Amino acid sequence: MIQWAVKKWPRFFGGNSGLPSSQGLHWLLLGRLIVCYFLLLSLVITEVTHTNQNAQQIILAFAVLTSLFGISLLSGLFLNVFSGQNWLGYLNLLIDSLAISSWFFISFTTGSPVVLLYLVLITIASLTYFTKGALFTAIVSSFFYGFVMFNNSGWSAQNLLAWGSYSLMFLSVAFVGGYLSEELKRTTEGLQAKSKEIENLTSLYEGIIEGMPTGLLTVDSQMNIAFVNPGAEVILGRNRSEVVGKLLKEVEADLLPFFEQIESERIEDESDDTQQTGIETELTATGTEWHRSVFLKARLQKGQARLQQTVELGNGKNKRLLRGDVAEIDVTSQVGRLFSQSEGVGRVLLFQDVTKLVHLEEKLKQNEKLAAVGQLAAGIAHEIRNPLASMSASIQMLQEGLAPGVLGKEDSRLMFIIGREIDRLNELISDFLNFVKPEKFNSEAVRLENLIMEVIDQAKNSKEFQSNIELKTQCEIELLALGNSEKLKQVLWNLLSNAIQAMKEPGSIEIGCETVSPHWVCLWVQDQGEGMTEEVIQHLYEPFFTTKARGTGLGLATVYKIIEAHQGEIRVQSKVGEGTRFEVHLPKA
Repeated sequence: MIQWAVKKWPRFFGGNSGLPSSQGLHWLLLGRLIVCYFLLLSLVITEVTHTNQNAQQIILAFAVLTSLFGISLLSGLFLNVFSGQNWLGYLNLLIDSLAISSWFFISFTTGSPVVLLYLVLITIASLTYFTKGALFTAIVSSFFYGFVMFNNSGWSAQNLLAWGSYSLMFLSVAFVGGYLSEELKRTTEGLQAKSKEIENLTSLYEGIIEGMPTGLLTVDSQMNIAFVNPGAEVILGRNRSEVVGKLLKEVEADLLPFFEQIESERIEDESDDTQQTGIETELTATGTEWHRSVFLKARLQKGQARLQQTVELGNGKNKRLLRGDVAEIDVTSQVGRLFSQSEGVGRVLLFQDVTKLVHLEEKLKQNEKLAAVGQLAAGIAHEIRNPLASMSASIQMLQEGLAPGVLGKEDSRLMFIIGREIDRLNELISDFLNFVKPEKFNSEAVRLENLIMEVIDQAKNSKEFQSNIELKTQCEIELLALGNSEKLKQVLWNLLSNAIQAMKEPGSIEIGCETVSPHWVCLWVQDQGEGMTEEVIQHLYEPFFTTKARGTGLGLATVYKIIEAHQGEIRVQSKVGEGTRFEVHLPKA
């Protein structure tokens, strides 16, 4: 019958009418057992204290209690089998109402306290199945109560009035209990949703704080460290357990400038927004004369005050630059958990290691200066080149126009020196102009084996080549690199020329190429010359740096520039007295 009713009125008996089916039935069975144990105890006490009780009534009462215990046991056993079925809960409510009516029938008296059990059942139904379950129980209880009363004492106006009064009481308790239970449910669900939302936000905030590379450090009003995140541990090189709870000046005194030397001065904020909202501001300067910063503090917006400056941490080779922001936080706010104190104001420091960034900024400024100087020097060099050409042509015409023997031996030597130095200056200017000229070229597939052989032939025919030097090759066949053949030939010629000049004793120079990865090839030149010190290697690619008596210092600087334009990389390995190996890594075609 209950299953038929569920199919007939699914919305009334639906799954949203109360707690989840198994949970609601669980609490219903628990409430039934409590009431049954109470009735059993009262029945035993009555039997012991009143020996003149009707034995048949006692037996029937025990039978009702035994039936309820048995039904509870069966319902508990089938609780998982019929999980999700609300009809089982309504069936148990019907059985409970029938059991109370049976108890009422056994001990029938007008105004019997057994009627209160109906109210207990309706209350339990409102707590487990809310308004729908409570109304169902109230209607069923009213029907059974009327059936027992009219069956035992007949129809009369007094009985009809009593039945109507109790029915109204049952329905009132059902409505009130169901309404309060549903309100409690909505409130509980709302609190659970808010709690879940807070937990999610807390997890998100903690994940951000724990995962961000920026260091975060908090101190209380006594300058005790209250919290550091993993980013701060990495930057400071200290574990959280080593610093939390200790004074900042004892742990990392270099960070004190972030928090000290704060002077505030009230100013008028002339912005439209401030005039409309009435937010007052402060202008605060912090730090030394070298490191000063300014922040605006909105008095009505807690946690928005910010100080910024850069401090030095450590010294010598371990010296680092930290740039940080400090915010004053009310510890009673949402981020108050980052502080150990329960009241007052704490401070949050967000900081980063900007050592590399500052060095890059300085290098960028230096490069900009060099670029400006380079442009100026290129213009001057270009202007000098024309008079040099005229001077060279004039000297040559003088030499050709003078009769043999007119110039003495010393004059001829001076004329030769003038011509030689003009040629050297012209070569230097040409190299310099090539260096400062932007590298623009079309990339193509370059066969490195052919490139190496061309440069070797060129080297053997040069005046720098020595017969006691052996040139060896070790080339991967059909190896192609992506680049410009003329530019790469210039690179290889510079490297080979330097290798030849470094060979003061008989030996060999090896030139080769190979694939080093699916996308990269390597071109190398290795000599057995004098080698280089670490100090020389550090300045190797700087313009005009040279260890040669007559070098221009632009050869390797030009090589570096060409390789950089090819999006490649040049590496060097050298040992004094053993030789040097240059490797040029280029994209594979």
